[in-house]
Amino acid sequence: MSGRLKAVVIGAAHVHILEVCKYVSDCEHMELAAVADAEPFDPSDLEGAKPYSRRWNFDYVRRYGATVYGDYRQMLDEIRPDLAFITTENAKHVDVFCEVAKRGIAASIEKPLARDYREALQIAKIARETGAEAFVNWPIAWRQWLYQMKAALDSGKMGKLIKVRHLAGQTGPVGPGAVHRGSGDTRAEDMTPEEKSKMWWYRAHAGGGAFLDMCCYGSMVSVWFSSEPCRSVAAVDGNFAHGFSDVEDNGAMLLRFPSSVAVVEGTWTTPALALPAGPEIYCTGGAILGERHAGGVRVKLVGLMGDITYLDPPETDPALSNMACAFSAYRLDGREMPRIVRLDENLRAMAVLDAGLRAAKSGKAEPVDAAAWGV
Repeated sequence: MSGRLKAVVIGAAHVHILEVCKYVSDCEHMELAAVADAEPFDPSDLEGAKPYSRRWNFDYVRRYGATVYGDYRQMLDEIRPDLAFITTENAKHVDVFCEVAKRGIAASIEKPLARDYREALQIAKIARETGAEAFVNWPIAWRQWLYQMKAALDSGKMGKLIKVRHLAGQTGPVGPGAVHRGSGDTRAEDMTPEEKSKMWWYRAHAGGGAFLDMCCYGSMVSVWFSSEPCRSVAAVDGNFAHGFSDVEDNGAMLLRFPSSVAVVEGTWTTPALALPAGPEIYCTGGAILGERHAGGVRVKLVGLMGDITYLDPPETDPALSNMACAFSAYRLDGREMPRIVRLDENLRAMAVLDAGLRAAKSGKAEPVDAAAWGV
């Protein structure tokens, strides 16, 4: 691989700006050329200054020495990057991607793709009309043991898929003990309900809530693991510990595929280390599980008689280290982007997540748009 690409980052609302800026700066084949915030969906989101607030995030990433712009549109026009990372609040994804795409620039949109399926289709339409590429950045896309689980499933050695279970969460974006990658292990400081209420995470119209933040992971994993279209989703949600907010802090979905089911849960009220290490895959011949080990995760196969086999750690693939490395390998070497970050797969995940959002409101199972699978 030769050459060096230019990247910019737009938006300081999402805490993942911290991780994105760090790994772009560390990538041998990509330069972090500039950063800029986008106009907040709610002006009150600018008021906080504690760790993981919008202002704190933006101040923190200045350490990487990238040029700082006050207007991201001017930044796009002057820098002309190869890739623009969009780390805004979810409600801004469509508008910001439109500005990026009409300039013919590829985009990496922070998960989930959009607030709902309708907005996801808008992004797909913009990409189609402009020819600009859109990818979705999932932290789990760079967990190489997850590809090992997928390979074990696809091999058929554990039989046919019956059920996937995925529980994702923590104590909330700025909850007790919260630490986000790229922050230098900075811990969230105590915030009053009033301080939290001004943040987009805790506002439904801005795309906040545990459902979009955490249930999105299981939606993607379930779609990725299954070879069939999801038919319907039943769901429940609730706000049990954040009375100041109009968003849910827990959600659960039951996905129905033609030959399997998936149980997807998301929480903002549970310590991260109390959760399973990764997805659980149950098949006719046993289970494929992830287990915390030596600071990472190892994959184990559990047979029907209780026999356990641990898989050797996967060989490190630099192109699967993060989105910066993956895009560099794609653009400079012609390597395929991982399926989990591609737009078509993310439209399917959004169709599932959207059905879950609707089901939680209606109290009944909701159909999933079969068009997402081309059916």
